[in-house]
Amino acid sequence: MPNVETAATRAAQPLSLEETLSAVGEAAYDWDVASDRLEWTANARALLQLPPSVRIDEAARFESLLDPEALTTRRSAVFGASQADDGAGVPFEIEYPLLRGGRAQRLWLQDRGRWYAGSDGRPQRVVGVVRRLGDHQERPGEIAVMSRFDPLTGQLARARLIEIAASALAAGARMQTSSSFALAALVNLGAINDAYGFDIGDRAVVEVARRLRGAMRGGDSLGRFSTSTFGVVLQECDASDLQVAGRRLLAAVNEEPMATEFGPVSVRVAVGAVVAPRHARDTTELVSRARTALDRASGVSSGFSIYAPDPEREAARRAHVRLADELVAALNAHRVALAFQPVFRADSREPVWSEALVRVRTEGGDLISGGPLVEAAEEVGIVHMLDHRVLDLAIRKLAADPDIRLAVNISASTTNDESWMDALTSWFTLRPDLAERMMVEITETAAIADIVATSRFVADLRALGVKVAIDDFGTGHTSFKALKELAIDLVKIDGSFVRDLGRSADSGAFVRALLALSRELGFETVAEQVETETVAEMLTAWGATYLQGSLLASPSLRSDAVHRQA
Repeated sequence: MPNVETAATRAAQPLSLEETLSAVGEAAYDWDVASDRLEWTANARALLQLPPSVRIDEAARFESLLDPEALTTRRSAVFGASQADDGAGVPFEIEYPLLRGGRAQRLWLQDRGRWYAGSDGRPQRVVGVVRRLGDHQERPGEIAVMSRFDPLTGQLARARLIEIAASALAAGARMQTSSSFALAALVNLGAINDAYGFDIGDRAVVEVARRLRGAMRGGDSLGRFSTSTFGVVLQECDASDLQVAGRRLLAAVNEEPMATEFGPVSVRVAVGAVVAPRHARDTTELVSRARTALDRASGVSSGFSIYAPDPEREAARRAHVRLADELVAALNAHRVALAFQPVFRADSREPVWSEALVRVRTEGGDLISGGPLVEAAEEVGIVHMLDHRVLDLAIRKLAADPDIRLAVNISASTTNDESWMDALTSWFTLRPDLAERMMVEITETAAIADIVATSRFVADLRALGVKVAIDDFGTGHTSFKALKELAIDLVKIDGSFVRDLGRSADSGAFVRALLALSRELGFETVAEQVETETVAEMLTAWGATYLQGSLLASPSLRSDAVHRQA
C-alpha cells in the first residue's frame, strides 16, 4: 500500500521547473540563433535518452542527431515560416524522429515553441518544449517517408523539395534575405550504366547523394530531382555564399572515384544554381533558371555556373510567353486540329499508319504548324494542356474511323502526368478496341531525361496494348542497351540525318549503323523526312522498315490515304 503521508507531503511541496517538466514528460529549451547556443532544462538528456558524451548545446549539434529522413526540423519551421513576428512572437508545432542508433531506435518528438524576431525582422530567439511521442508515430512516419522521399537514395522527393524551395522564397521575401537553388547532375551516368550495368549506376546515384549531403551546410535540403539530377535548397545563401557552397558540392563528388568490385569508377557532376529572389520570384523561375545554369555548367570545364540574365534568352522567353498565350487562346476557342502524315512500308510503299501533327487555325482563318507553339508551351510549362487536347482529338478520330491507325507525340512532362494516363485508361475502358490502333511517340531526349519515369510510362502503355516509338533517335546519344531496357517497339531515325544522306558520307555511315543495330535488336525502324527517291531507295536497301516524308505524302487534314493495316 502506498505511503499516504509521503505522497501527501510531496503533493504539498512546490515543484521546480525541471520537476514540473519531468512530471509531464517534457523538456524546455532556449535557442540563441546568432550564436547557435542551445540551452536545455536539466532533465532534457534523460528525456531524450542521450548519454553524457552526446552534446546538444548547439542547435546544429542537436539537428545532427535527427533522422535524415525527417520531414521537417526546428530550423526549417522557424526560417520557413510565412508569418512575420508582430511583437508577440510566432508559434510553431512540429514532429520529427531522433535517431539514436539504427532505424529501429528512432525516438519521435513533438516540438512546440515560439520564435521572436530581432530588429531586422529575422528570427533571433527561439523558446519551446519537446515531448516524447509513443510508438504510434512510427507507422505514419514510414508512410510519409514512402510518399515524400526517393526510395533509392532516401533523399527528398522532387515535390517535397519544391515545397521547401517555396518556403525559402517566402521567408526570403519576408525577411529580405537571399536563398539559392542548385541542380547537380550526374553527367556520366549513361556511361556508367553502359560499362558496368544499371546496378552500379544505381550505386553511383546513391553515392552522389551521400557525398552531396556530406558537403551541404546545416539547414539546407537535398532532394532527387530526376534520374540523374539532385536539387539543393540553400537557405540564407547569397551569390558569394553560393560560389563557395557550389564548388564544395562539386569537389565532394568529383575529386574521388567510387570503389566498386570492378575497380574505381569516376563519378562526375555539373552544378547549375540561381540566387533568389534576385533572379527567381517563384518556384517555376527557380527551376527554369537553375536548369539554364546547369546547361551552361555542362559545357564549361569548371562544371559550375550561376545563373545570370542573358538579354537574348530573355527576349526568347518573352516570345515563348506570347506564343504560349496564343496557344491557350486557340485551345479555348477549339482552333487546334490534327493533320495526318502517313508512314509507308519501305518495300511495298503501302501506307500503314499516320502520325498526328498539331495544326492551329489563327483568328484570321489561316492554318499554321503547331511546332513553334509546342516549343513555347514546353518552355513556359503548359504543354500538358496541348497533350491532353491532342489525345482527345486522336481518340475521337480512332473511334470515328475504324480503319485508321494513329501515332501521337507527347512531351517529356507527360511521362510524369498521371492525369494524361488516367484519361487514356478511361477512353480504353469504354473502347478497348482502340488501343491496338494507337502508338505513342516519345522523343529520345525526353526518354533519357528520366529513364525511371519513362520505363514506368512505357510499361503502362504496353499494358494497355499501345505501341511505343522513340522519336528523333540519334540526337540524344541514347544507348541501344537503354532502348532495350525501355522495351519500346519502334525507332524513328531523326530526319536531320536522313536529309543529309545524299550529301554526307558521315550521315550515311551513321544511319546504316543505326538500322543494322536496330534490326539486330529486333526494333522496327522509320526513316523520317524522306524527300527524294534516291534517299528512299538507299534506306530501303539498308533495311529501313518504314519511310515517312514529303516524297511519299505531306501532312493533310484528311486521313483518307491511310485505310489499310500492316
